[in-house]
Amino acid sequence: MRQRFTIAVAIALTCAQGPAAAQDEEVHASPSFWAVTGVAPDDVLHLRDVPSADSKSLAGIPFNARGLKNFGCRRGELPFDQWARMSEAQRRAANTKWCRVEFRGQQGWVAGRFLKEDHAAQ
Repeated sequence: MRQRFTIAVAIALTCAQGPAAAQDEEVHASPSFWAVTGVAPDDVLHLRDVPSADSKSLAGIPFNARGLKNFGCRRGELPFDQWARMSEAQRRAANTKWCRVEFRGQQGWVAGRFLKEDHAAQ
């Protein structure tokens, strides 16, 4: 029983420290500007009020938009007890990379998988 408790604590500490370190690396390695990628021409990338696909959409960013100012990216951070109760699919969704950007003067969050570095805007 004690060994299980020790392992659970070790896992919890590793999970608590891991995302923060990864988040710091992402923020420092991020480009100044993004371009939209992977969005169909008849669709938009939703600018969200908080980093969640379930949150309010503030604007639709066109599939070919460029020059989105980058304010940093992060991954979802959950308490260990909540993470432990989730399915693998839920864990992947919760670990989505979200980036805070500015588009046409409005700031919000977009899913990072739809962004690529915009070298021309720099």
